[in-house]
Amino acid sequence: MEANSGIQVLITSYNCEEYLEACFNSIEAALSGYKWMMVFCDDASTDNTEAIVNTYKTTTSADNVVYQKFEKASVIGKAKNRSCLLSRAYKVDYPVICFMDTDDTMGAQRISGLLPELSEDKPLVFGDYIMQVLKDGEWVTAPNGEAGMSKPGDGFNGTVTTGMREEHLNFGPWCTLIHSNLIPDDGVFFREDIKNYDDNLTWWELKYSKGVTFTPVTGFITHYYKYKRPDSLLVNLSSEDAEIMTQLWTLKTDIRPIPGYPAN
Repeated sequence: MEANSGIQVLITSYNCEEYLEACFNSIEAALSGYKWMMVFCDDASTDNTEAIVNTYKTTTSADNVVYQKFEKASVIGKAKNRSCLLSRAYKVDYPVICFMDTDDTMGAQRISGLLPELSEDKPLVFGDYIMQVLKDGEWVTAPNGEAGMSKPGDGFNGTVTTGMREEHLNFGPWCTLIHSNLIPDDGVFFREDIKNYDDNLTWWELKYSKGVTFTPVTGFITHYYKYKRPDSLLVNLSSEDAEIMTQLWTLKTDIRPIPGYPAN
């Protein structure tokens, strides 16, 4: 899409006050010079999120920041779909959708790298990202053998490339750009029938049930993902993860058999 295409940054957040400044700063850097706005859906935060967002409104380069606070959603898919529904009102002037998590930071080249590859014919593009782990109080690039990506000696350097995720489509919306035409009128874009990994299931359905083209774009970093952040959804649901993963694979298999699952 053209560089002057309007972009909506869609955020769903819960109690992430300590990460908001870094997140906002990274968004400002990546969106500098672009026509953009933000839709911020607060999933019943009990911290100072609202005050921080209100202050941010006075300094941002965004054309508009739409903030709305909701009751706590039952599953993350429902929470994210609230922002999708709100985005429908702005799709004519801002047809590019850029999902973002407030506990992470955006790669400086996410927009400049992905936007030229996005179109109505290629409505979902995704790129490389970096996994970070908490070490001595700081978030650093995941060393070899950590973050569940490899075994020591396998050569993983913290960068998750499109080639590592393309077969199973197991990546977050924060390394994508999508065309607003993919968002249905009722806003229900992400699957709401699973507690976690709704994005993985959504990608599988889009590609194999709806024939949506997925376009990998490599060579730059779209996102810095904080793996197992304290109080994150992944951590809070850790005791249920095996059950959720089984449900995920079952639901994906109902759409299309998954390569390598079950293991041959």
